[in-house]
Amino acid sequence: MKKFVFILLILSTFFPIQEISAQQKNEKMGHRLVFHIKDSPDQMVYLTVHHRDKLYLRDSARMRESGVFVFEGENLYEDGLYSVISQKRRSYLNFIIDKDYHFEYFLDTTNNVFHFSVKDSPENSEMLAFQQKTQTAQQEMQEVIRKRKEFENAKNQDSVNFYKARQLTINGEMEQFINDLIARNPEYLFSKMQKAFQPIEIPDPPVKADGSIDSNFQHTYYLTHYWDNLDLTDSRFIYLPVLENMYQDYVKKVLFYLHTDSAIKYADLLLSKTEPDTLMFKYILNRLAPDFGNSKALGHDAVFVHIAKKYYLSGEYPGGNEETVSIFQKRVKRWEPLLVGKPAPELIIPDTTEERWISSHSPKEKYVVLWFFDPDCHTCKRESAKLKVLYDSLSTAGSRNFEVYAIGNDSDLDRWRKYVRENKFNWINVGGHTANINYLDVYNIIETGNPTLFILDENRNIILNKRINVDDIPQFLEQHENIKLQLGKKR
Repeated sequence: MKKFVFILLILSTFFPIQEISAQQKNEKMGHRLVFHIKDSPDQMVYLTVHHRDKLYLRDSARMRESGVFVFEGENLYEDGLYSVISQKRRSYLNFIIDKDYHFEYFLDTTNNVFHFSVKDSPENSEMLAFQQKTQTAQQEMQEVIRKRKEFENAKNQDSVNFYKARQLTINGEMEQFINDLIARNPEYLFSKMQKAFQPIEIPDPPVKADGSIDSNFQHTYYLTHYWDNLDLTDSRFIYLPVLENMYQDYVKKVLFYLHTDSAIKYADLLLSKTEPDTLMFKYILNRLAPDFGNSKALGHDAVFVHIAKKYYLSGEYPGGNEETVSIFQKRVKRWEPLLVGKPAPELIIPDTTEERWISSHSPKEKYVVLWFFDPDCHTCKRESAKLKVLYDSLSTAGSRNFEVYAIGNDSDLDRWRKYVRENKFNWINVGGHTANINYLDVYNIIETGNPTLFILDENRNIILNKRINVDDIPQFLEQHENIKLQLGKKR
């Protein structure tokens, strides 16, 4: 169900008032939408536009005479899918605005589309015919399913098969109806929306020269052709629900689970399907950046850095305001040196004796866990205790392949030393604010807070820059080894 947001959006980034062309000036100025709502109890109704997963208030109209509501003015509404909403937040009608800004709609409060009619809007007449066909098909399908279940219970297979076939026929008739609708008026916004709802057809994978099947073909085809049925050069889709549904499925359910390089590749591909410096380009870009930038998943910070550098900071997106560019510049500066795969900045910090300065790159173990903590932090205490149990148990079992380099960033050195001594941490303990570099700044501890965890590989490159449950460290390292092994086999 759509969420109704009681906000009037005027002259904002996503709701620009459309310019009136010379041709429109010579014909009809502005807009005049008349709704005749039989038996309406309302003194006022609201006009809402579909944007993302919500309905945004666009206008309101008071009853002029019995059941008649008129929205009129000199400006033009954005083309898109609209709803008329009652005073009790009930939807009376969905309709399209697409270059027709002067029409009349006749309806009632029953939601029975067979009682509806429209005047002076051929596209809304097409949409109403679709709604009527859909309602008829749904009603017939419900009855067919009821009869099929009835005969399944009676174990009458012939009748079951008949109603199975009837279900297929109803679906086929509906598909053909939609295809004919699209073919008749392919430039109608409603036709484009129906086309976008259709899934792409994925061909069978080709056979390689050695007779094997390309197992990645269909996945790659899906990612590459996902948007084939939605025209991303048409910014009007911003006000159609199909765009939000497809964006969520593509980005949140697919790109979010790809390797970083692949996620970057297909994020760029998505943007390339729009036209530069259009409303759609800005809309997609302004969704991708925060979606990846605010994600806690490993590797998504690298996708954000790529998007920020390529589009916002390069000047390719001139619509980025100064405040956004400044924020992104600072974030890229902090994040980029700490991305997975980057060389970890070496730390050289004194231990509890203050006599030995120990390097974070010096442990003989294959992996190093950098553990930034504050002994006065409750979460740090709890997680450090869990890390100690893991560390000691793996040491006893002889299966520990990592060393912990624990940095106590507490200004009270006596409190830190006492904490380390009392808890008998057997790993490398260093601390204080005397070091070869300002590690709080270099490792971005000021932003991330305590505790913070990094894992370095044998080359002392970063392989983990997100805090995970410390109990999951062995599993993470095992997965890392497996991925390296699989990549080695492909080369």
